[in-house]
Amino acid sequence: MRKWVSYLIPIVSLILFIVVMQGGCYYLTSLFDRDIIPAYVEQVDMDLRAERWDDARENLNRLDLAWKKTIPKIQYHAEMDAIDGIKMNISRLNGSIDAQDLGLSLAELNELLEHWENLTN
Repeated sequence: MRKWVSYLIPIVSLILFIVVMQGGCYYLTSLFDRDIIPAYVEQVDMDLRAERWDDARENLNRLDLAWKKTIPKIQYHAEMDAIDGIKMNISRLNGSIDAQDLGLSLAELNELLEHWENLTN
């Protein structure tokens, strides 16, 4: 019996670790709020195209909060470069909205979407 348990514990531990490390796509796509980030990006995009800068800033703040809640769920699955890329895009987008630069804002928003698509694949 002891020999059997001594084999079972490491095998179960390894299986558990593999499920946790490879389950990032499940965490990212199966949550009830999986469409929150693309929805906020779409809202910011519509606000930017209509040049409603205050609404764009408000939706960007909501996007930033949603992103900060998503990071712990995907940090084991995603590469840190992708996570840092989205963080940088949000901060640069914040600055371009402050400057009311439409071209730079749309470029940052599209790059943010590209990073998000790479995370979900």
